[in-house]
Amino acid sequence: MEFNFRYRFEAAHRFINSTSIPCMTPHGHTWHATLHLQSRRADLNSDNMVLEFSKMKAAWKKFVGEILDHSYLCNSRDPILEPLLSSNGQARLLLFPGDPTTEIIALFLFSKAEQMLNASGLQDLLALRGITVEETPTNSVFCDRAFYTE
Repeated sequence: MEFNFRYRFEAAHRFINSTSIPCMTPHGHTWHATLHLQSRRADLNSDNMVLEFSKMKAAWKKFVGEILDHSYLCNSRDPILEPLLSSNGQARLLLFPGDPTTEIIALFLFSKAEQMLNASGLQDLLALRGITVEETPTNSVFCDRAFYTE
């Protein structure tokens, strides 16, 4: 059985290594991040579940809401970081080693989801199948273990 937990977040980003004017301009999206978990069990428990949903999704929901939502996803070398931080030292920033493309964001989220699953103690019941990141209603990236390398 596969379980999918999809959460929306609002975030801005921009690219500094692009020739596309829209991508070079800070802009925001309504993103969706879907966590795909695969049951390692072939049966249900006495409550007719693999596991209570809240145990599977609590950390993911918290991460999306407290870290991703209303953040600026940016290249760590973005020249607008310094003025941004000087005017708002508590800006919600997520720094990436390069441009925050949807592909890089998906790899980052895969890594975070794997860490959360291992920390939850549920890795004997569930396996991380992948992450889907939707940048717009028409653009998305699916990242699974075949592509992810630590």
